[in-house]
Amino acid sequence: MLFKLALRNAKRSMRDYSVYLLTVTIAFSLMYAFNMVVFSEEIRGISQIMGSLAPVICFISVIVIAVIAWLVNYMNRFMLEKRSRELGTYMLLGIGSGRISRMVLLENMIMGGAAFAAALCIGTFLYQILTMVIMNLFEVRYAVRDVFSIPAVLLTFFYVLLIYTFSLLRMKKRLKKIKICSLIYAEKQNETALLSGKKGHWFLCMLSVALLAAGCVLLYLIFHNTALFSAAMLSAGITLIIGGLYGAYITLAAFLVKLFLGGNERKYAKDHLFIYRNLSAKLKTMSVTVGTLAMLLTLTLACMQSAMLFNRFFELSALNRCTFDAQVSAKDTSVFAEAEEYFERTRGIKASLRIPIYDCGQRTLYDALELDSYVEEDYAVSFSDYAAMRQMLGYEPVTLEGGRYILHAYAQIKRAADEKGALPYSINGTGLTLQAVYDEPLSQNGSIGAGCIIVLPDELTVGLDIPYTTLAIDTLEDTTPEDWQYLTDRFKGDRHFSDWSANAWDTKGNQLSTSRSSILVFGFSLYYTGLIFICTAASILAVQQLSEASKYRFRYSILSKLGVPDARIGRLIFHQLLLYFGIPLLLPVPLSIFISSCVNTMLQTMISPAAFRASVAVGLGIFLMIYILYFAAACVGYRRSVLN
Repeated sequence: MLFKLALRNAKRSMRDYSVYLLTVTIAFSLMYAFNMVVFSEEIRGISQIMGSLAPVICFISVIVIAVIAWLVNYMNRFMLEKRSRELGTYMLLGIGSGRISRMVLLENMIMGGAAFAAALCIGTFLYQILTMVIMNLFEVRYAVRDVFSIPAVLLTFFYVLLIYTFSLLRMKKRLKKIKICSLIYAEKQNETALLSGKKGHWFLCMLSVALLAAGCVLLYLIFHNTALFSAAMLSAGITLIIGGLYGAYITLAAFLVKLFLGGNERKYAKDHLFIYRNLSAKLKTMSVTVGTLAMLLTLTLACMQSAMLFNRFFELSALNRCTFDAQVSAKDTSVFAEAEEYFERTRGIKASLRIPIYDCGQRTLYDALELDSYVEEDYAVSFSDYAAMRQMLGYEPVTLEGGRYILHAYAQIKRAADEKGALPYSINGTGLTLQAVYDEPLSQNGSIGAGCIIVLPDELTVGLDIPYTTLAIDTLEDTTPEDWQYLTDRFKGDRHFSDWSANAWDTKGNQLSTSRSSILVFGFSLYYTGLIFICTAASILAVQQLSEASKYRFRYSILSKLGVPDARIGRLIFHQLLLYFGIPLLLPVPLSIFISSCVNTMLQTMISPAAFRASVAVGLGIFLMIYILYFAAACVGYRRSVLN
């Protein structure tokens, strides 16, 4: 009998809380898919760096488990409150709290088991997608095939067991203490706000602003001054911001009431009074929950935007280290013949160029731009070599005017040069003015300058010392890490650095492999975390509104009897949900952009302002796409419940 009742209740809960069940299924699916990636020998064998993916995913999984456990616990408590009269009736009929606890436990086991079973199927499909993305990123052939990972299944099951054990233990403890009268009259009890006095609101408001300001200032300082950066300082800054978020949303309801329902005529216009009253009443009693959701949304947006920033940084970093298919830098140019012979034999050579790097005999440019660098002199290339490099790389052709020079630099150095303006430069008694600054990738990690290179007229490079020459090769076939290993074995050997015949060598294939591995480790982890967070927050918002639809049906029926058409009621529902979903984003959006800008200070050597704005926009776009899907599901379900 108990099993039949639990099965019936589980089926009803799956129907009534389908958005929540879908979110849990998605979370378990992502867990299983990423666990399969961790245990995949095929993926680990792509690159040595991929070995670090496993500990990173396991660390992220701890955070994910905590968030999903909070979601399951919150939803179980929420569903128990909605079923309070039913559970109270069971107790009146003589069913003990122990048997009711076992029934609820069985219901959750059925729902959790259904979500886990569906997650194994969906997770396998997601794993195929993740694997194809990874293989395409590394340009490795991959064929879709049936895959079943027992270690991934066991690890995911262990995660699910932890999540539900935590939630069910708390629920069992709650059911043992609850009284019959509390259950029977739970729906008739008035909800109370966390704060009621005006003085308390103003004090908490000022405290929240102070905490948010202190947290933002602390994050700004530690990201702009690496000497201050530490785990303790970072944790302190994040803690201050979280505390400020909670306080801000606890006081938000009071200010909304003052703003919308105070002594003004706007509240009587159109349908404002109905919407504002419903919204303010809900926010008063859900302030802590909304604060938690705001924290999750802030972390979600920060993760999405940071993932885009790191992806762009690693990509540009690889290209700036080795822009050409292959390159070798050496004092003795006789070593180039063997490198050229190797690539002609293995990859085929489309074009090659020997680029003398000139020592200007001064450090005027670095000092003028106030740059820290290990080089003691300014380095330069001739304009003819620079034009040939741009042609090899497919960059837009440029010209050099008389009495001018060009600066090619990292994005950060370009910004510094643009701020300085003219930057006059003198070489061998000839004065030059800056014509333009370019920041396309150009192997400026020591092979062609260190962060920047001066482009001089050809006649001014005559007689300058040449500390080394760089051989740039454009191959017919893409280079690989194996080509870099060949160069390393050939040039490094067992000799000391000062005796090497070549002092630098690299291949684009090697750098791209390293960069792609870093993108996967950082990008996948941040996207994984962000997806879980946004699904959790949006799911709670949607379920809250869908469950309240039956409670508010009476209010909308009164409007209908007063002659309000269904179309207008539909617009009321849309505006109410729009405000309900929009208010939790008021602080997270600007906060996440601020956090991303702080992270960008560590990456701005490569990341230009335009690239930063694009990364933020893409991160926000992905977030809004998922958020709007939950919003649309809530609108459709709410409208159907009210109008039908």
